[in-house]
Amino acid sequence: MQAYTKEEIQQRLTFFPEWKYQQGALVREYEFEDFLEAWGFLTQVALLAERHNHHPEVWNIYNRVRLGWSTHEAGGITERDFTLIEEVDRAYAATRRSHTK
Repeated sequence: MQAYTKEEIQQRLTFFPEWKYQQGALVREYEFEDFLEAWGFLTQVALLAERHNHHPEVWNIYNRVRLGWSTHEAGGITERDFTLIEEVDRAYAATRRSHTK
């Protein structure tokens, strides 16, 4: 598993404008209506992470969740991280749609 260069990471991030490359990880913050909605999203993230055997750093404060992804074994960002941020963004979009109906 090969880590991307900083230039490759920045190029790939053009497809994920909400994500930032910070301190060696892909980072994004999500906001929810309340704690319960945020926790439900975190449950979805946990299931995705387990399925891929790739786990993020997680911060949760009431209705906000921040995730950080990197591949420690490769010493940086790999395709695994981009796969997971795409799946997590889809889960977030589905969560938001279900709560706006």
